[in-house]
Amino acid sequence: MSNRNRDSGHRFELDIVHILKEMGYKAVSSRQESRSADARGIDIITDYPYLIQCKNMAKAPNFHTLLTETDADVVFFRKTEKRGKRFYTQGDYAVIALDKFLKLTKKQI
Repeated sequence: MSNRNRDSGHRFELDIVHILKEMGYKAVSSRQESRSADARGIDIITDYPYLIQCKNMAKAPNFHTLLTETDADVVFFRKTEKRGKRFYTQGDYAVIALDKFLKLTKKQI
């Protein structure tokens, strides 16, 4: 992975950390906090209810593999597009297994 790719991935992780903190969660990059979590595919250490993997890519990653072969519960994905020598954000997404999404959105009676 080139430095540009690694740096843009790290920036996206820090963007998510910032968003989570604004929402009232504690959050840090696993690179800063825990090599063990990073090795398990967890990019952010947080009290958010799901384990997070972040991807900043031009092409969509294999979400099934990320959600089944790592400990991540949700993948935050930033879709980018290369125009000339620069990359531009096309959108930010959260991908989560259906059963976890339904649990998250279950109506409380």
